[in-house]
Amino acid sequence: MIKLKARLIVSILLSLVLVDSVVAQTPQIQNATPSQNTRSGEREIGKSYATLRPEQQRLVDDFVSRYNQATGSRLVPEQSYDKARLSARTTFDAVTHALLNAKITDTTGKNLGHAIDLVEAIDEVMGEEAAVAGDRQFRLYAYLKPKAFDILSSSQEFFRDKDNVTYHKGFPFCFRLKNGPPSIQFSISRDKKLSDIDVDYRSSKFPQALFNGHLTAANSDVRAGNNLGRHDSRWAGLDGWWRDLFAQLGAVAKSPKESATERYGQIPLNPGVKVAEGVDKSAHDFLQTWVVDKQPNKSVAYFSRLSYACLEAISEKLKKNTSPGMVRLRTEMAMREYANGTGNVRSVSDVFVADDEWSQQLKEAKNAFAPEFRLVALPADMANDEECVSVSEDVSGRQSKEKFYATAFREKEAGRRVFLLVWTQERGYWKIVAIRLEDSSDAAIIPHNAAVEVEPVEKEPQKIAPDPTAVKDITQFYQAWILKRDTKQALQFVSQRSYQCLPAPSKDQKKLAPLARIQSGLEQPLNEIPSGGNLSDMMSRVQPVNDLRRPVEQENSNAFAIMAVPDQMADGFLCENQHLREELPELQPAEAKYGTYYLSASQLNFGEEQSPTFLLLWTKEKARWRVVAWVIDTP
Repeated sequence: MIKLKARLIVSILLSLVLVDSVVAQTPQIQNATPSQNTRSGEREIGKSYATLRPEQQRLVDDFVSRYNQATGSRLVPEQSYDKARLSARTTFDAVTHALLNAKITDTTGKNLGHAIDLVEAIDEVMGEEAAVAGDRQFRLYAYLKPKAFDILSSSQEFFRDKDNVTYHKGFPFCFRLKNGPPSIQFSISRDKKLSDIDVDYRSSKFPQALFNGHLTAANSDVRAGNNLGRHDSRWAGLDGWWRDLFAQLGAVAKSPKESATERYGQIPLNPGVKVAEGVDKSAHDFLQTWVVDKQPNKSVAYFSRLSYACLEAISEKLKKNTSPGMVRLRTEMAMREYANGTGNVRSVSDVFVADDEWSQQLKEAKNAFAPEFRLVALPADMANDEECVSVSEDVSGRQSKEKFYATAFREKEAGRRVFLLVWTQERGYWKIVAIRLEDSSDAAIIPHNAAVEVEPVEKEPQKIAPDPTAVKDITQFYQAWILKRDTKQALQFVSQRSYQCLPAPSKDQKKLAPLARIQSGLEQPLNEIPSGGNLSDMMSRVQPVNDLRRPVEQENSNAFAIMAVPDQMADGFLCENQHLREELPELQPAEAKYGTYYLSASQLNFGEEQSPTFLLLWTKEKARWRVVAWVIDTP
C-alpha cells in the first residue's frame, strides 16, 4: 500500500507522465531552487522548466499546485517538468509555443491578445501514447476562459471549420488558424469549457491529406519528419532542443520509440473491454474492477470527457471541490475510498443489484449480467436529455444516429442510492457519457422524458434499393483507380462540377488544367498502397452513421460503402457550398427524397496506416454517374 501511494503521488507532472525510472527516483521535496547552470547557460526554450516562457511556467505551476492540493503532495513544478517523458515535453513546448505566437485581433483590427491567453488551465498533456488513434496523441486538453469561444468566433486569424463528427469525440466545435499548415486547431466541447488543442503540420487538402499522414500521430508530433521546419517557418524560435538526445543528425532525425508508461493515478488510456465484446461486458468490467478487484483506476478509464460536467456536479453536490484538471484523479480517489469501504466481496452482486423500477417502458437489451444492473437501449432524444451538458437543437451533427444504452443499479445494502450511467461508443470502446447519482426516493432519477412514449429500440438505418447503374459506375471507378491503377480511366467518372473542390494550385500546378490536377492527385497515393488481389485488400469501407443516409448493399461493401443521400441534403455537400456553415432544418425521414445522389466512403490502406475518410458525392450526368463533389474528413 505504501509503495502504491508513493507511485500515485509522484506519477503526475502536469499529466506529462513520468517514466518508471523517474518515478522511482523522485523524492517529495518541500522547496527547490531552480538550477543556476540552466538559467545562465544557452536558453533552449522548452528544454527545461527554467527555459520556459512565463506564460508556459504559469500553466505548469498551476497544474502542479492543483495536484498538490488534491492529493496532499509536495511536488515541485521544475522537477516535475524536467523529468517528464520527452514526447510530453515536446508536445507541451510546441503547442504552447504556437499559442504564444498566435496573435488574435477582431474584425476592426483591435488586439485581443494571443491564443495562449484563452487557456485557463491544463487538463492533460498527451505525448506519444500506445494503442490510441492519432487524434489522441501529441495534444493538450485544456480548460478555456469564459470568453474564449466568442473571441475565436470574432477573430480574423481563426475560422470556424465544419464541426467534428468522426474525430475528436466530445469536442464538436472546430476552429483552425488560417493560412496553414502548420495550423493551430481548437476542438471545443459543447459547453465551451474544455478544448482539445493541437498543431496540424500536414495539409488537410486534396490530395495531400490522403497520404501525408494527417490521420496519424505524426500530423501533430513536432519531432516527426520536417514538422520542426514547418513550425519554425511560421512561429520562429522552437530550436529543436530534443534532437541532440536522439543520437542522430539532421532536422529530420527520428525520435526513439517510447514505451507505454503509467499515468497519474495509474489510470489507463483505454478501458479493458472493447466494443465488440458488448456494452454489458463493459458495464460489468467497470463494476468488477471497481468494487471486487479494488482497482478503480481501471474503472475510471470508462469515463468519457463528456462525463466531466456530471462528475463535477456530483462533487459539488457532495461539497467536495474539484478544480480543473483534477476530475479523473478526484473520481479515482473517491471510487477507491468507496471500494475500500465495501470490504472483501466476491462478486458485483454483493454490492450492487439491478434497479428494475427505472423507466419501465424501455426495452431490455441483451445482458449477461442482469442481476448486477439493468441494461436498456436508450433513444437518442432521451440520451440527450440525460447528458451532462444540455444539447441545444441547433448543434450540428445531432442527426448522427449514435447508439446509447443506460445501466441502472442500486446499492444492495439498504438500497439507498441509485446509479444511472449512459453509455455510447467512443473510438472502439463503450464509454460513460453521463452519470446520475440519486437517493432511491428521489423522483429526479426518472428521466425528463419518461412520461413520453418513445421508440424503445434504436433501429438500424433502413436499407434502400439502389439504381443498379450507380453501383456499377461507382464500382468501376474504384476498380480503375485502385485495382488497375488506371487514373485516366478513373477520370471518366469525374464531373466538371467537382473542379470547385480543388484547393488553390501550387506554383508547379498553375499551368495544369483542373482535370490534370485531379489525375495527379489520384496518382500520388497509389505509391503508398500495397498491391492486392482485390479492392478490400487496398481500401476499407467507412459507414457514416446517419439514419437519413440509407446504406446500399453491394458486392464490394468491405472495400467501400455506398449510401443513398436525400436530395435535400446534397446542396450542403457540393463544392461551392462546403465553406458555408448553413444551419439546415432537421429533415424528417418521411420527407426525404432519394434517387438523385449517392455517397461513397472509404479509407485507403497503407500497410499499418490508413488514410482519412474520402467521401465522394455522385449524381447522374449524360447516362453516367459521376463525382460532383468530394470531402476528405480529417481530424
